[in-house]
Amino acid sequence: MYQNVLVAIANGPYMDSVSKQGISHALLNNSKLTLCHVKKNKIVYNSMISVGLLSTPHIIQDHSYSLDDDLERIKQEALDAGVKEVEIVQTHSSTPGIAIADVIAPGFGADLIVCGKTEKSSFNRLFLESVSAHLVNYAKCDVLLVTRESDK
Repeated sequence: MYQNVLVAIANGPYMDSVSKQGISHALLNNSKLTLCHVKKNKIVYNSMISVGLLSTPHIIQDHSYSLDDDLERIKQEALDAGVKEVEIVQTHSSTPGIAIADVIAPGFGADLIVCGKTEKSSFNRLFLESVSAHLVNYAKCDVLLVTRESDK
């Protein structure tokens, strides 16, 4: 039995199917539900050759969208469905997969992570981090990958 189901919520086509799966598993196991959203920081390198440095990294937090309303809606759906305890966790990281697998899931005692399966091509996965792939490979608990077919 799972004690704490962590749902990795992303802004995209899987949001509703991932949240439905997370709520279902929380109800099935009578467990706590943790809704987690990690916004990806962007790292920009600024050339500073005139002062002797090759480059200086600057981290820019993405404020282009907010999932506050969606997270509150999902929380209310879970409570209405009968989940006893729901918590929302939001943060920024330049590596969301590492943040969830290595910090958030263990820190909040998650024993199941529910997340959407990546739609990236094999070629893109070689060069771009896939959060779901990182979770499958490095999380110290069970991981459930949800595809859009789960809506059916």
